Amino acid sequence: GDIAVFIKPLRVPKGDRGYITTNVLLALDGSDKPEELLYVITSPPQYGRIEYVSYPGIPITSFSQMDVARQIVCYVHN
Repeated sequence: GDIAVFIKPLRVPKGDRGYITTNVLLALDGSDKPEELLYVITSPPQYGRIEYVSYPGIPITSFSQMDVARQIVCYVHN
Protein backbone atom coordinates (compact mmCIF):
# COMPACT_ATOMS: atom_id res chain seq x y z
CA GLY A 1 0.00 0.00 0.00
CA ASP A 2 0.84 3.65 0.08
CA ILE A 3 3.13 5.05 2.75
CA ALA A 4 2.81 8.60 4.07
CA VAL A 5 5.82 10.13 5.83
CA PHE A 6 5.54 13.30 7.93
CA ILE A 7 8.76 15.11 8.84
CA LYS A 8 9.43 18.24 10.92
CA PRO A 9 12.80 19.83 11.72
CA LEU A 10 14.56 18.75 14.90
CA ARG A 11 16.70 21.54 16.31
CA VAL A 12 19.48 20.32 18.59
CA PRO A 13 22.13 22.60 20.13
CA LYS A 14 25.76 21.58 19.65
CA GLY A 15 26.78 19.02 22.25
CA ASP A 16 23.20 18.12 23.09
CA ARG A 17 20.75 15.38 22.09
CA GLY A 18 17.26 15.58 20.67
CA TYR A 19 14.68 12.84 20.86
CA ILE A 20 13.14 11.69 17.59
CA THR A 21 9.44 11.51 18.41
CA THR A 22 6.29 11.06 16.36
CA ASN A 23 5.98 14.87 16.36
CA VAL A 24 9.22 14.93 14.33
CA LEU A 25 9.02 11.73 12.27
CA LEU A 26 5.92 9.70 11.50
CA ALA A 27 5.28 7.12 8.80
CA LEU A 28 1.88 5.55 8.18
CA ASP A 29 1.00 2.77 5.78
CA GLY A 30 -2.61 2.06 6.74
CA SER A 31 -1.77 -0.96 8.87
CA ASP A 32 -1.60 -1.22 12.64
CA LYS A 33 1.96 -2.56 12.66
CA PRO A 34 4.39 0.33 13.32
CA GLU A 35 7.06 -2.17 14.36
CA GLU A 36 7.21 -3.28 10.71
CA LEU A 37 7.87 0.23 9.36
CA LEU A 38 11.65 0.45 9.21
CA TYR A 39 13.82 3.51 8.64
CA VAL A 40 17.26 2.79 7.16
CA ILE A 41 19.98 5.43 7.47
CA THR A 42 21.78 5.35 4.13
CA SER A 43 23.87 8.45 4.78
CA PRO A 44 24.77 9.26 8.41
CA PRO A 45 24.32 12.81 9.71
CA GLN A 46 27.29 15.07 9.01
CA TYR A 47 27.46 16.70 12.46
CA GLY A 48 26.33 13.93 14.78
CA ARG A 49 24.79 10.49 14.99
CA ILE A 50 21.51 8.68 15.46
CA GLU A 51 21.56 6.31 18.43
CA TYR A 52 19.36 4.41 20.85
CA VAL A 53 18.97 6.25 24.16
CA SER A 54 19.98 3.07 26.04
CA TYR A 55 23.25 2.74 24.10
CA PRO A 56 24.89 6.20 24.07
CA GLY A 57 27.83 6.64 21.74
CA ILE A 58 26.89 3.76 19.44
CA PRO A 59 25.52 4.93 16.06
CA ILE A 60 22.67 2.92 14.56
CA THR A 61 21.87 2.29 10.91
CA SER A 62 18.15 1.51 11.22
CA PHE A 63 15.19 1.86 13.58
CA SER A 64 11.44 1.28 13.47
CA GLN A 65 8.43 3.54 13.75
CA MET A 66 7.70 1.75 17.04
CA ASP A 67 11.14 2.85 18.31
CA VAL A 68 10.16 6.43 17.46
CA ALA A 69 6.81 6.05 19.23
CA ARG A 70 8.60 4.71 22.32
CA GLN A 71 10.98 7.71 22.24
CA ILE A 72 14.08 5.51 22.38
CA VAL A 73 15.88 7.02 19.36
CA CYS A 74 17.79 10.29 19.49
CA TYR A 75 20.10 12.50 17.45
CA VAL A 76 23.31 13.59 19.15
CA HIS A 77 24.88 16.78 17.79
CA ASN A 78 28.68 16.70 18.09
